[in-house]
Amino acid sequence: MNDIRLCTKPKLRFFDILEALSNLQCLSTLEGTQKTKEQQTSEYFTFVMDDQSTLVHLINDQSTSIPYLLLSGPDHRKLAYHLYQSGMVYSSKDIQYRCLHDQHVDDRIDAICRLGIASYDEASSEVLDIFQLYLRDPDVRVRQSAVFATSFIGWREFEDMLVYTATHDPDSRVAEIAESALRIMRESDWISERA
Repeated sequence: MNDIRLCTKPKLRFFDILEALSNLQCLSTLEGTQKTKEQQTSEYFTFVMDDQSTLVHLINDQSTSIPYLLLSGPDHRKLAYHLYQSGMVYSSKDIQYRCLHDQHVDDRIDAICRLGIASYDEASSEVLDIFQLYLRDPDVRVRQSAVFATSFIGWREFEDMLVYTATHDPDSRVAEIAESALRIMRESDWISERA
């Protein structure tokens, strides 16, 4: 059983999501996870579903400041559907649409980071095509964000894209970030795939 990562909608802040989760009747705070407001923003908050086995972790990503949900347990798919229906989270398809249609640089950066968070399943050609497009974006910040977002996913299929970016990107910082991402991914998950 794989965990599910759900990306929250952009207008929702960490505390908005925390409050919404606290108000869901099927969830309760997991004992021992109550934190001060300062700790909540820098770490995560955990809820348990009424089955006492399905967990929801609300995580505020430190590098992007994007809150997301990590679901695990026997009813994680049922809960994911419920959260999607509540309007609190995007589906991967919703985020793909944003990636292809957002025009403003800040919106594009936000969209590609959210796509990195939400794309946890097996590699899909649609997501790979979007990353290919973003890694060649004229704006250096968009390219940096796309390289960074590959690390959320860690798909082996990113290797050729990151090699190209590391050797051909006109901005040395983007090239360095791509090299670093390659090194980290090769030393982690990709090693087990090759064995």
